[in-house]
Amino acid sequence: MRSNSKPVSQRQLRVGEQIRHILADCFQRGNVPTDLLDISPVSVMEVKVSSDFSYCKAFVSFLTINTVDNVDLVKKMNANAGFFRGILAKKLMLRLTPEIKFMADAAQAEADRIEALLARPDVRRDLEKKPDEEEAADD
Repeated sequence: MRSNSKPVSQRQLRVGEQIRHILADCFQRGNVPTDLLDISPVSVMEVKVSSDFSYCKAFVSFLTINTVDNVDLVKKMNANAGFFRGILAKKLMLRLTPEIKFMADAAQAEADRIEALLARPDVRRDLEKKPDEEEAADD
């Protein structure tokens, strides 16, 4: 966070959560454009709304292994962002409907990377307690 930026308000958090629920409901019920009907299941992980409510970032996660496919799916979703914005306009009680930018959520990939690092033998060796450390902890 930049030093001159304002902290996120309760209203931003609340509106972001409403948008997340609406988008998740669209994907769950299949209320998507026809060119998105064949995509893998989508989870809307988080929605961050700008302070003026004119823009939001929707972080989505897919049940695919291939990250190249994820990039293509996000591009396809961003091409259809107007469709989702129309749904938001009907369901949100805001003066201005935010413009949506879909982004792939990297949290799961980062967690997998950390898990792989912790599973490496040299790291596991460093994380194990040594016998002299156990005795010092007992004192």
